[in-house]
Amino acid sequence: MLRFLLIVLNLTCSYIYAQADTIYLKSGKIIESNILEDNAEYIKIDFNGNPLYYQKKYISKIEKTAQVKDNTGAGATDTGLSAEAYFQKGLEAAVSGDFVLARQKLKQGFLRNNDDYNILAALNLLDDFDAGKISREYAVDLFNGLLSMLGNNHKQAIVYFKRVLEVKPSNIDVLYNLGVCYYSLDNFQDAISLFNKIIDIKPEDSEVYGLLGNAYYLAGDTQKAKESFVLARELFRKAQDTASANEIEALLSRLFPISPTK
Repeated sequence: MLRFLLIVLNLTCSYIYAQADTIYLKSGKIIESNILEDNAEYIKIDFNGNPLYYQKKYISKIEKTAQVKDNTGAGATDTGLSAEAYFQKGLEAAVSGDFVLARQKLKQGFLRNNDDYNILAALNLLDDFDAGKISREYAVDLFNGLLSMLGNNHKQAIVYFKRVLEVKPSNIDVLYNLGVCYYSLDNFQDAISLFNKIIDIKPEDSEVYGLLGNAYYLAGDTQKAKESFVLARELFRKAQDTASANEIEALLSRLFPISPTK
């Protein structure tokens, strides 16, 4: 399955800023904004005067206005294409129906970064087609949705993802991507509906609970946001993902500080 990874434990946005730093997420998504803080664990960016946080583990590269660095802090020395660029070229080949070329480009991306979730998932999708598990039309629609999403054309991506869901209405990753598209368009109510549908199918999806918390918070329902973040934290703890649980805890402390007693 192919699920675009968003930053789960921090409030996110997809707005574009002119003359700003550029953050490349491992999902392929690109965020442009002014970086206010950059440390080993996260970056803080400016969004309309409000601070938003992105975890470093979900960032593939940070391009600052005066210098290009990758997520390890080393200078960019590779003159070839990045894994993200090969991923995009693979999607472009796939939507044209050339699955052979798509596989070639994706494998080149895999050689650049063999931990890239989206490249691995796209290769698995091609394997499913070769094995007769999905039709060509289904695969092309899904790749079209992902390519549209990668280009921040979320309205077009929604059209393709809805078409895919007509074939497999319980595909969790497609539901996730559709929810992300609505979320990115500030349609938080539809995003909330889809994230809750995923939870109905997969009740212990800690990542989706984190996104649900984001959506509730941005929709103005702080109580449900807090409840969702708490559930995400507990599920991360249950999975022994201490780092993510601690990040949720830090987020809860920032968003819902405890008032000092008198």
